[in-house]
Amino acid sequence: MTTFPAPTLTPPSSSQPSRASDKNFGWVTIAVAVGITLMLLATLGRVIQLQVAPSPQLQDEMSPRVTSREDLPLRGDILDRRGRLLASTKFSRRVVIDPTVFKQHETLDAAIVALAQAAGQPEGEVTTRIKAAIAENDRRETIAKAWPATRDAWIAELKQKQESREHAEAVARGEVVPALPGAGAAEIDPPDSKAPAANKPESKPESKPAPEPINKDNFAVPPLGKDDPFSMTKIEYADEKAILAGETPPSEIAAELAKKPEEVSPPKPLRYLPIGDVLSDSQEESVRALTARGKRPEGAMKQLVGVMLERIPVREFVAGDEIAGVVGKVGFGHVGLMGAEYRMEKDLKGQSGKVAYVRDRSGRPLWIEQGAIVEPRNGQNVRLSIDLELQRIAYEEVQKQVETMNAAGGRLVMVNPQTGEILALVDIVRDVPGAIPFPWSPVDEKGKAINDGRDLFKPGVRYQVLSGDERRKLHPALARNRNVEDVYEPGSTFKPFVWSVITELGLAKMNETFDTEGGRWFAPDGRYLEDVTKRDTMLWPMVLVNSSNIGMVKAGQRLSHEQMHRLVERFGFGSKTNLGLPGETAGIVTPLSRWKGYTQISVSYGHEIAVTPVQMVRAYSAFARTGELAGTLPTLRFTSAETDEAPPVTYRVLPTGVARTTRETLVGVAQVIEDRWMKKETPEGGWRYTMFGKSGTAKIPLGAAPANHRAPRGVKGYYENQFISSFIAGAPVENPQIVLIAIIDDPGTAEGRARAERYGSAAAGPVARRVLERSLTYLGVPASPRREKPE
Repeated sequence: MTTFPAPTLTPPSSSQPSRASDKNFGWVTIAVAVGITLMLLATLGRVIQLQVAPSPQLQDEMSPRVTSREDLPLRGDILDRRGRLLASTKFSRRVVIDPTVFKQHETLDAAIVALAQAAGQPEGEVTTRIKAAIAENDRRETIAKAWPATRDAWIAELKQKQESREHAEAVARGEVVPALPGAGAAEIDPPDSKAPAANKPESKPESKPAPEPINKDNFAVPPLGKDDPFSMTKIEYADEKAILAGETPPSEIAAELAKKPEEVSPPKPLRYLPIGDVLSDSQEESVRALTARGKRPEGAMKQLVGVMLERIPVREFVAGDEIAGVVGKVGFGHVGLMGAEYRMEKDLKGQSGKVAYVRDRSGRPLWIEQGAIVEPRNGQNVRLSIDLELQRIAYEEVQKQVETMNAAGGRLVMVNPQTGEILALVDIVRDVPGAIPFPWSPVDEKGKAINDGRDLFKPGVRYQVLSGDERRKLHPALARNRNVEDVYEPGSTFKPFVWSVITELGLAKMNETFDTEGGRWFAPDGRYLEDVTKRDTMLWPMVLVNSSNIGMVKAGQRLSHEQMHRLVERFGFGSKTNLGLPGETAGIVTPLSRWKGYTQISVSYGHEIAVTPVQMVRAYSAFARTGELAGTLPTLRFTSAETDEAPPVTYRVLPTGVARTTRETLVGVAQVIEDRWMKKETPEGGWRYTMFGKSGTAKIPLGAAPANHRAPRGVKGYYENQFISSFIAGAPVENPQIVLIAIIDDPGTAEGRARAERYGSAAAGPVARRVLERSLTYLGVPASPRREKPE
C-alpha cells in the first residue's frame, strides 16, 4: 500500500490589508458625500442670500428683469343728489415700449412703422420718440460705464435741468427773471407744465411780496385769474410731461440732487415710453397681432418685442358743459385736479394694488412669485349736493341774461339754507366784442412812470374786466371757479347785514324817520353820496327797501368802529367757508387797526370790502332759516346730506326775531323790483312764490397792476361806467327752501338802454326771479299764499 505524505496546508494570506482598503473607501465616500452636501448647502445658502438680501451691484442687474406694476383701482362714480350719473371710469389700453428691448429688432425702422400704423399714430412722431429714447439710453450707458469719473458731469446736468425748469416756472408766473447763462433761445415750457413749489429745493423758497394794506387809496380786488388753481393741487405736472416724453421726472432729479455727491446713482436707462393715447378696440387688436407669438405668414413682420399694452383708467364725463366745472377733471395718475374730482379725491380714488413679476429679455412675463399680488380696492361712489336739473335751469337762465345784457360773464350760487347744501354752482365767461385790454402805464426801474398814460386811457372805451382763463378754453372742467376764487365788492347787497345789526342793537327803531337829504348829500368825510330813489325822509325799513346810501351811512355812524368790524366778521366775511373746493379765498376785510372813518362810511353801503358769492349766500341764509335756526349760519356742504349724520355746528349771528324782521322787510325790496323791471315777465296769475331779496351794483376795481406798470394818472382805481350787478334772494318767504345770488359781470351799454337798466335790479334781478320760480316748481314746493301789496 502506497502511502502518501499528508498534504501541507498553506495558511491563506492575511485579511488585514483588504479590511483597511474597504475602510478607506468608506471614508472617502463619506468625505465626498459630505463635501457634495456642503457644496449644495453652500449653493442653496447663496441662492437664498441672493434672493433675500442681494448686493447693490446684483440688484442693479436684477431690477431690469423684475417688473412691479401698479394695478389701479376703479375710481368711484360721481352722482348728483338724486343719483344721476355725472362721471364714471372705464379701462382702456395704451401702447408702452421698453426702448432697451425694442431696439433689438433687426429692422428697427420697419418695426417702428408697423407699430405706428397699428396704434394709429403718425409714423414720423413715433420714429422720433423711439429713436430719441434709444439714443438717450446709449448716452446714459456710456456715462454709467465710466462711473464715478462721470459723476460730477451728471450732477451738473441734473442741476441745469432743474434750474431750467424753475426758470420756466418763474417766466410762466409772469415774474421778471434774468436769463439763464447759455440759455439763448431755449424753449420755455407753457404754464400748464408748471410743477408745484414743493418740488423746489429748500434753499430757493418762492418769495412773495407783502400784501398792501387796504385803505381808501389803494383798496383793490385782486386781479381775476391771478391765482392758479393748479398750483394748489398735489399733481406733479412737470413729472407727467417728462414721463410722457420719455424723460427723467423732475421729482427724481430733485431726489438725486438732495443726496450727497458720493451717493448719487449713475443714470438708469429709460424703460417706459408711452406711445400715443388710449387705443380703440380695432387698434388694440392690431397691436396684439404684432406682439403675439407663433408662426407668421411668409413676408409678415416678425413678432415685436419690448411692446406692452398698458391698462389705464379713462374717466368719462357723461354730464354736459353746464356742470363740467363742478365735477372737475382728473389728470395724470387718475388723480383729481379740479372741482368734485379734487374735493372728494380721498373717497373716489380707492387703493392701488400691485403685482411683481419676472420677465424675459423680450419683456414678456415669466412667472409671478407667491404673495407678489396685492388686489386693488375700488373707490367709493360720491353723491354731490348738486341737483343736475337745478344746475341746468340756473345755467340756462344765466347764459340767457349774459347774452341779453352783452355782459362779460355771469355767476350763480344756489343753496338750501336749512341744510347748507350747494344745489347749483354756475360760472360763465364770455368774450365781449370790442372790449380791449386796460392800458396800464409802464414804469422804469425806480418806479417812475415812463408815460403817465393820459393819452392811452379813454373813459368812454369798454375794457376787458375778466382776465383770460386759458384752461377754460381747453376744457370747461379746467376753468377757474370764480364763485369761490374771485372776490368782488358786494355793494348794496351788503346793506341787509348792516341794517339787521343796527336793528338788533336798538340803534334805529322801525318807526324812526331818517333825513335822507333829498337823495343828495356830502358825508362827514366830504364824500358825495347820491340815492337812486330820492326822498327827503324815509322810515328805517324804507331805508333798506329803497336802498338809501345816505340813510345807511347815517345809521352806520351810530356803530363804533369795533362794532362795524365785528358785524363783518360775525357773518363770516374775511374767512373761508371751508366748502373744500380748490382755490377758495377768504375775501378782503380791512383790519381793525387800519379801520378809519372812511372805511366806516364805505362798509355801511357795501364798499371797501371784498367777498365771494359763496360767502354771500351763506351769510344771507341767516335771514332764511326757520324756527330756532333763524339767525344762524349754515355749514355749507358740497355732498348730499345723509340722514344718519350728526347735525353740524351752527353759529348764531342774529336773534331769531331780528332775522325774521329783516326777511319780511326784504320782501318789499323784491316787490319793487318785480313791479318796476319785470312787469312784462310776470306770468298770468302772478308769481307762484313770494321772494325776498336785495340788489347791488358796484364798480369794478382795476386790481393790481402788472409787474413794472401802474394805473394811468388820474384813474381812481375803478373802471369807468363798468359794473358788477348782483341780486341775492330767497323763496318762498314763509318757508325758504332756496337762497341764491345771481351776478352779471359788466353788463354792456346798448342803444336805448338806460344806465339804470345795467344796475343789479334790472340786470341780475330777473335771473334770480326766474331761477327761483322754475326751481321751486321743479322741487314741488307749495305756492305762497296771496299777499296784499302795500300801498
